[in-house]
Amino acid sequence: MAIPDAIRAFWYEEEALGETFVRTPWGVVVSDARFPLIWDANHAAVFEDAPDVGVAEIRAELEPRLRTVGATHEHIEFVDAERPSRAARELVREGGQPSEDVLMLHDGPGSEPVTDAEVEEAGRPDATFWEFYRRSRNEFGETFTPEVVDQMVARDREVLMPAGLRFFMGVRGGEIAGFTSLMPLAGSAYIDNVVTLPEHRNHGVASATVTAAVAAAREGGARAVFLFAQEGGAPARLYGRLGFRVLTRTMAFTRPLTPA
Repeated sequence: MAIPDAIRAFWYEEEALGETFVRTPWGVVVSDARFPLIWDANHAAVFEDAPDVGVAEIRAELEPRLRTVGATHEHIEFVDAERPSRAARELVREGGQPSEDVLMLHDGPGSEPVTDAEVEEAGRPDATFWEFYRRSRNEFGETFTPEVVDQMVARDREVLMPAGLRFFMGVRGGEIAGFTSLMPLAGSAYIDNVVTLPEHRNHGVASATVTAAVAAAREGGARAVFLFAQEGGAPARLYGRLGFRVLTRTMAFTRPLTPA
């Protein structure tokens, strides 16, 4: 199924928040010298139907910009991986191992969360929140260096929050147990960073924070509320119970940037 125009419009606007934004016939190339270690800030994304575009054409736009800003990795995303793509096939033939997710669209209603957590919006995130945020970055199955986490925090605080990024915290026993972020742009809203610390899991924290974020998005007039999840994983099953359905598959190829 084709990506809805509302979601495509969101991504074009979100990508344009970067320091350098180049629109192409097949999608975008973005780069940002402030955050060279963050793949989301330095990558190519194929948003359009482009079955005949090869990886060489994408790299011709992407690699010079990555080298200019000092990026360490090449990152190429295919937001609708169910469409035929010559570039994706070529990356696989090169030996690329894509990370695969599903794009899920909220069309609720979902089940009400059962939780003992109170949900609060971090309207003005304080030092306690940012300390929790830093700890949470390594709860997604990857291990980030302190330098990468520093850039993640800086990008959220300096770029995304002024553009509308919001955080919904689940609080248990007077401490932050988890949170969900919400990014509203172009009439749509993106749910991300759904995390619960291990000692607070199985208490409905994620369900409560995601539900609160969806409600806030709808109250703000969002036409589409969406997120990404690992296909078949426990989070995807949770989101299904909360009213999300799978729209399409996505793929991303990442490799260290080779010397010029």
